[in-house]
Amino acid sequence: MRVRLLSLLAAVTLAACVVPACEKIDRNMWDSKAFKPQEEPVRLPPRDSVPTMGKEHIPPMPEAAKLVNPVKPTEGALLKGKALYRVFCVPCHGASGAGDGPVGKKYVPTPADLRPGSHGSHHSDGELFAVISNGSGGMPAFRSDLAPTERWHIVAYLRLLK
Repeated sequence: MRVRLLSLLAAVTLAACVVPACEKIDRNMWDSKAFKPQEEPVRLPPRDSVPTMGKEHIPPMPEAAKLVNPVKPTEGALLKGKALYRVFCVPCHGASGAGDGPVGKKYVPTPADLRPGSHGSHHSDGELFAVISNGSGGMPAFRSDLAPTERWHIVAYLRLLK
């Protein structure tokens, strides 16, 4: 019995000594740049790289302006965009898109006015898609909450606001 106990103790001690020596410490966790709360790090992938593991790449603003909305503004697509807008956008931007939603009234500065002739109408569909995806200023990113086609549906609906 004592021999078994000693051999078990020796095996555990040996394993404890060998495992930490094999592990590599990732210094990047300690040496990484600090970010402010709710600030997303800007890490652009290398040029011409292909995303893996299902992650999408949304280009920065100058390049995002060239993106074209793949969702055609059919009645069904606009209804879907309206439904998604009501859930994700109305709390801050309001039902009319004036930036007067119940939550948005508490922000300084207030959320962007998305109606025609205002801030939102000057942006291309690709730029609006990039802002919805990545966030901007006080607006959070919705890329993890909405699929790309859902974000495009919202962009199509934004063009109908009055």
